[in-house]
Amino acid sequence: MAMTDTIRVVELASLDIPAAYAGWLLAAMGATVTRVGDLPAAGDDSLALAAASLAQGKTLVPRDSLEAVLESADVLLCDDREALVLAVGGLDVLIARYPRLVIGVHSIFGLDGPYADIPATALDAQALSGVAWALGEPDRAPLSIPAGILEHQGGAVLAAGTLAALTARERDGLGQVVDVALADVLASYVGGNSRFYIHHGMAWHRNGRRASSSGGAYPFAILPCADGEVCLCGRSRDEWNRLVTVMGNPAWAADPRYQSLRAMGRDYPDEVDALVKPWLAQHDMAELERLAIANNLIMSPVRSIADVIATPGFHADGFLHDQDVAGRKLTLPGLPFRATAARRDGERDLASGLLATDAPPASTGPANRPLAGMRVIDFGWVWSAPWVGTMLGELGAEVIKIEHGKRPDTLRLSGKIFRDGVLVEGSSTQMSPMYHQVNHGKLGVTLNAKEPRAVELIRELIATSDLVIENMSPGSLERSGLGYELFRSVNPRIVMLAMSAAGQFGVLAGMRAYAPTMSSFAGLEALVGYPDEAPIGALNVGLGDPNASVHGLLTALAALRRARATGEGCYIDLSQVEALAGTLRPQIVATQIKGEQPTPTGNRHPHIAPHGIYPASGEDRWLTLAAVNESAWCSLATMVGLASDKRFGDRASRLANVAELDAAMAAWTVTQERDDLVARLRAIGIAATPVLSIDEMWRDPHFSARGVKHPVDIPGYGTEEVFRGPWRFSRMAPVIDRRGPLPGEHNTQVFGGLLGLSDTTIAELSAAGVIA
Repeated sequence: MAMTDTIRVVELASLDIPAAYAGWLLAAMGATVTRVGDLPAAGDDSLALAAASLAQGKTLVPRDSLEAVLESADVLLCDDREALVLAVGGLDVLIARYPRLVIGVHSIFGLDGPYADIPATALDAQALSGVAWALGEPDRAPLSIPAGILEHQGGAVLAAGTLAALTARERDGLGQVVDVALADVLASYVGGNSRFYIHHGMAWHRNGRRASSSGGAYPFAILPCADGEVCLCGRSRDEWNRLVTVMGNPAWAADPRYQSLRAMGRDYPDEVDALVKPWLAQHDMAELERLAIANNLIMSPVRSIADVIATPGFHADGFLHDQDVAGRKLTLPGLPFRATAARRDGERDLASGLLATDAPPASTGPANRPLAGMRVIDFGWVWSAPWVGTMLGELGAEVIKIEHGKRPDTLRLSGKIFRDGVLVEGSSTQMSPMYHQVNHGKLGVTLNAKEPRAVELIRELIATSDLVIENMSPGSLERSGLGYELFRSVNPRIVMLAMSAAGQFGVLAGMRAYAPTMSSFAGLEALVGYPDEAPIGALNVGLGDPNASVHGLLTALAALRRARATGEGCYIDLSQVEALAGTLRPQIVATQIKGEQPTPTGNRHPHIAPHGIYPASGEDRWLTLAAVNESAWCSLATMVGLASDKRFGDRASRLANVAELDAAMAAWTVTQERDDLVARLRAIGIAATPVLSIDEMWRDPHFSARGVKHPVDIPGYGTEEVFRGPWRFSRMAPVIDRRGPLPGEHNTQVFGGLLGLSDTTIAELSAAGVIA
């Protein structure tokens, strides 16, 4: 295979989204991408149009050109293993023929493991991972995220994994297989977010339009306003006080009963809702959006996709743009980040050239730890930015997390810790399992950045670092005397990733948000619900944070590659809201071609029927079931006794009569034992998976076989399994070698061993409140 400068990617096309989105992301950042195979026949099919739109920026060639384009390729992307076997004979043949090739494969359950060879859809990944268990009404069927959205997120993981593998290739010249299973991606999400509940004594279960037990503190719910609905979220006393002030300090708010956020959220949230609703009813969604931005409230309207498309800020920063797709002019999302040489509004965007550089020089170090030798400074808090640093650390980077001892990461402050329902005595700031999930493997130091000497220490760390990560409100670091302009003056090669809610500049820059308000603003919450009913939303899952993490990781890896090749760093301004809105591409297309908001469809699929979550015998027992082709339907219809029912004779008829089909399937499945039925369905080629509770997910053999969890020892809590980044590499294994750091645990190691301060100086700076 010939050496190339810019990354050359071959995309073995299917009619699905993951590989197409991975290729689109890489093309949008400057890689040369060749799509092998035809575009899907689109018509008025929003999923097909969305997939076709992802051909933007790619060269299209016929399938018989595959071997010719592979001769000079660096990366092959695929989400159809059967097509890979038919085209070239399979992975073993590819590896032998092209030893430098990075081969990225996306599937539902991965290339190995107990379920690798069974039929499956994205619905099965949601069932196995615990996502479906947490969505919907508590006494009704579990719900799922609509088709196409999670497939985009799997594609982003695939793109990031291939860049990690290319970094490894710089060390030994060899490619490898990047194996991404959507079930693993979602389990890593759940493995983070569910800990916010189960380790603080709350259930992880469907709870309608409110997160389970309000996520531990009031508010955390979707409530009505004058012309629609609004999502309210708050975790701190300051956030609640700001909301009460904007509401006009009503007399009831001074009652001691409404002073404890945890009691309000867990014990009587409906009572507090009844007090808040009259104020909300006086305001429409637009007014509430303005109030939220002006007063730093964690509140967002539950917006329609049409609202999202019409967002002026999304057009002003170039995120939304017009594109011709299959003869239609559509408004579609672009990259959710900008890369610039300086942190200034209006700077030229470098994002489209991050991968269009000469190849970096060969580097030394172990290829199975491709980021060894890199240093990351992590100012992140809660989930989105810290998870980027953690995944980089698993690949070999040294990650130093900077906190203030008196204002630590919010994840340390979530309250009492429970294990198996029993209170664990000890310091909750040291034990929080979600903190260790999101921050394992890092070094931890404490600094008071308001002190000039602390700023100097940070400057010294930056001088020998490669990447800075933060997800604070725009301008927070600059107001502390830090920021990218200072960092690049110390180290021109430094890359900085800033992950704010809605970008650093523009009319939305003042937005304060947590995952549920971001997903409400991005349009996701209005899409999840039962057929022909008002939306339920997806508050328990918090997709906005981990989705932003993987998009942030992708652009950080691309920018680091550019820095190694050119010696020039850059400033990355990532909008978490845009990162999530960009995964709603099928729904953005559907809104434009149909002229109306996509209504909740429960667990139905636009192309497949039956496709749903159905009851089994017993309490709260459910399974997925999908007949993905006519052969599968014939086998299923015979088993169920529907083979002669003309209403379901072909796919078009089944889709037209899907409500009756769902009712017939549910009437049959409810008489069956769940796991036995799943086994029998799989045996005849039906995609079927039990909907696992969080406890069942933790024990499922798939996740053990895939090695996605590793034990760490948490002081005071004991051994706990944490999830790693959601991929498997054939020639390297992400490493989890320790828990997250305790507050200031590595002050001596970093300030003494790395910066050379004496024990006496460290003690003096600690006494002065600098190292604090």
